[in-house]
Amino acid sequence: MNSDQLTVINLAAILVGTTFNSSQKFIKWGGVVIAVASAACAVLNCG
Repeated sequence: MNSDQLTVINLAAILVGTTFNSSQKFIKWGGVVIAVASAACAVLNCG
């Protein structure tokens, strides 16, 4: 795992942390979905 992958995973974790407590479900679950997808893409090298 290189530093770019770790950066994406850390940013994904920050995105979940900042959006998960939102009262609007679209922002909450949208942030989680984007974070999971970007972290998986970083790990699986799909870019």
